[in-house]
Amino acid sequence: MSSPAKEDLPKVPTDFKNELEKFDAGKMKHTETKEKNPLPSKEDVIQEKQRHELFTGVSTFNKAKLKRTNTLEKIVLPTKEVIEQEKGSKAILQGIESFDPSKLKPTETQEKNPLPTKEVIDQEKSGAA
Repeated sequence: MSSPAKEDLPKVPTDFKNELEKFDAGKMKHTETKEKNPLPSKEDVIQEKQRHELFTGVSTFNKAKLKRTNTLEKIVLPTKEVIEQEKGSKAILQGIESFDPSKLKPTETQEKNPLPTKEVIDQEKSGAA
């Protein structure tokens, strides 16, 4: 492929061309460049490397290297103190079973949030309609 001829190239308007020729770079203001996407710090790189090594170690772990273990279940008998404590709790249960409710004082229950009667409900329905 050959380069295009000068006549085939797009034409730049003359007023724009004149303006570019008159341009003075000395009139431009100096600005400081601010880096918006900084590189990660040394600590970030070390932390990411450790995380990668951990995931790699877990994913490539060889299960064949594990050893089989047998769990021994031991039957633990209660001690003398535990047996005595249970005997004491049986005495408490017998006391509850042989309780005489006639020794209680009479009380009167007061209902603090009573339900409305049928008359009150009918009255509200007729007032609302």
